[in-house]
Amino acid sequence: MKEAMQSLIKKFKAIGVTGSAMVTELLRFRVLDQILQTSPEVRQWGITGDKLYELAQQSTVEVFGELPYDQVAFESVYGPSFAVEVMDFITETGYVEGLAAGEQWRLPFKDIIEFHKNSEGIILFANIEEYAALAEEILQAIPSERLLLYTSSETCYNLFKQLYPLAPVIDEWPEDVIFDHIVAASTGLFRAPVEIMQELANRVGNITELGTAHYFIPISAIQDQVGMNRMAVQYMLLQPRLEAIREWAPLGTYEFVYTNRSVKKVALEIREVMGDTWRSTPFIALPHEVLASMDTFSMVQYALSLCGIEPAMKAQLPTLGEDGFTSKDPKVPLYVQKVFNAFEATRLELERQGTEVQLKLVDHEGRKAGETLDEDSYAELMEQSKVAEEDTAYWMFTNPEAAYIWYTYFRSLQGEQVLTKLAQMVLTPEALLQLMGSVRRQIIKEEPLAELAARFEKARAARKAALAKADADWQAEIEAIAKEIVPNPTESN
Repeated sequence: MKEAMQSLIKKFKAIGVTGSAMVTELLRFRVLDQILQTSPEVRQWGITGDKLYELAQQSTVEVFGELPYDQVAFESVYGPSFAVEVMDFITETGYVEGLAAGEQWRLPFKDIIEFHKNSEGIILFANIEEYAALAEEILQAIPSERLLLYTSSETCYNLFKQLYPLAPVIDEWPEDVIFDHIVAASTGLFRAPVEIMQELANRVGNITELGTAHYFIPISAIQDQVGMNRMAVQYMLLQPRLEAIREWAPLGTYEFVYTNRSVKKVALEIREVMGDTWRSTPFIALPHEVLASMDTFSMVQYALSLCGIEPAMKAQLPTLGEDGFTSKDPKVPLYVQKVFNAFEATRLELERQGTEVQLKLVDHEGRKAGETLDEDSYAELMEQSKVAEEDTAYWMFTNPEAAYIWYTYFRSLQGEQVLTKLAQMVLTPEALLQLMGSVRRQIIKEEPLAELAARFEKARAARKAALAKADADWQAEIEAIAKEIVPNPTESN
């Protein structure tokens, strides 16, 4: 958490404002600032503290309630509050659920927003609760009469109505309405990925003949290709206007790009985020029918097959992404990541030098599983945790047996081969973690799993003991040899 945010929280607490009430006051201040910006007199001459407090009482009470502080307290937090972005504050603290700033979406959205500055017709931006910080940029770049902003989150809908009263925000996606363009983006932060997948499949054709669509689909929905979700994925793959599919790593999403014409083959690539730009790893384009006929469509499985590795394709086999969470998992809200980090877990940490990848199991200490957090403990955790700044790349497992399974998988000869090929496709550890998440393993029942875990722990302990003995023997031999080399100390005269 940034210093400015920590400082503001302390100021709020000093005047008796805590938890979600802080968010309410931040919203009040933004609305108040909008009122000031529309006043030519204020812009020219400014406004005194007492007049500003009086204006807040007159203009914001109906929406945000009575001011819970006096003028002096108001002045202590009003100015400093503008050093903090409201959406970032909500994302960091989790004091209000159902909304995320979504700063990671700026890069994939950059070209899309630029394109729509000069496009024509109505554009639907869907699932804005996951990229709320970009809403203002979208509203500034594209005339509001050409926009519709859809969110299924009641929190997001109400907040946008307060912050942007003239913005065209809706809380239901019209089923039978045809749009000129659609942009939908989600990693499954607040809704089940399968539900999002089916919603997009039902509306994949709801664009005009000359229209376009960009559907950013949670990677979890692509990994879970069973039942109705399998049919939804196939249906989207078979659309003749599907032009390209991109796996964005480590953003946790697949982008399906639909154009305004029929396409013979679908371009396939992995786009890896590298700071404020991206690099592409392209693969051989395939016809729609070939993609849909795969046992499970997956960029990772297809890429491995091109490298001469026959991947496991059965949809019933679990993926690593189903068993654990990454260090900065895009499908987990930041405040939940902080909670995860506070509890004990087993980590599979990853380090890489070029295409050489090292894995190690680490027991992460923390609160015991099942332990509850009271309000004060939660607040302290939100304000002090440094999950966002952590550099270590890892998979985290609440069940150590799952960690043993995947460590064994990737340390085996076949698993090391898979890991090396994946490392050749991306450069950053975080992107590699995402690709690993699509690898599938055998289904192991509870009793055999316990036996495998016991064997693993026994072998692990034996290896540690053997290494410790080897180190001790090595040091003893060094000392014995040193007696023939190092001169004896002599007493000084």
